[in-house]
Amino acid sequence: MRRPGGVGRITALAFGVAAIWACTTVPTSASAVFSLTVDTVPAPSVVAGDTMRDTLGNTLRLMATAYSVSGKALPNAALHFYSFDTTQLRFDSVGHPIGTAAGDGSPTFVVNAGGLQSLPQALPVVLPPDSLVHADSDSVTTLALSLLPGASNISLPLNVLLKHIPDSVGADSVTRSYWVSYHILHPAFAAVATGAISDTALPIYVGGGIGLPALLDTTDANGMGSRVVVFNAAKLAALNDPTDSLVVTVTAQYKGKPVAGAPVHFAVHYSE
Repeated sequence: MRRPGGVGRITALAFGVAAIWACTTVPTSASAVFSLTVDTVPAPSVVAGDTMRDTLGNTLRLMATAYSVSGKALPNAALHFYSFDTTQLRFDSVGHPIGTAAGDGSPTFVVNAGGLQSLPQALPVVLPPDSLVHADSDSVTTLALSLLPGASNISLPLNVLLKHIPDSVGADSVTRSYWVSYHILHPAFAAVATGAISDTALPIYVGGGIGLPALLDTTDANGMGSRVVVFNAAKLAALNDPTDSLVVTVTAQYKGKPVAGAPVHFAVHYSE
């Protein structure tokens, strides 16, 4: 299975190249659909045998808006959601994605309004997450900080594995394309991080592979989630704080509850 790409906001028009599935005549009626926008898919995947959910367990649906030729939204336009592989994915009448019990793939879907159809998008259907464990990284690491200009001061990757209990011998045993969430538990001055770009003002924050703030990760094709801790040695020195270690927790939730083994803890010791 592929890791999901960024499913963005897509617009289809009732004429031109973007509308190869629609008529080529520009509609003039104020109630006719001229263009269609499909919002970003609100979660990276839908679990097999379940409806798409957020991290709190609330069900999610896809959102789209149809517009007239004058650019006015048509709230009463009928929206239809179609899966190209109903053995993996289907939709209810209001756009909730539902994974079939046997689903485990990346089926595509489209949205249709007034005969105008969006571009196909992939939506992974994944195996239910059952447990979270440390992956190939040590749960305790040590980092010597440098005050030299340009020093990276980034921890080793904090890797976790999101596992699925297979139903049969030899079956797949990981959950791909699923959110895992990182959070600094200690020290308090770093625990306020939100994952926004403003975190770069903190002495310590959680980031992605290139160091930009990011608390959420989506598990890859091997079921692995990964983040690093970024240190600003100069800001740490200015704090004059005796703290020399931090604790990072990682969790994954399904239907609003942590999966078995979550949260996973990492400890990072640091010194100048």
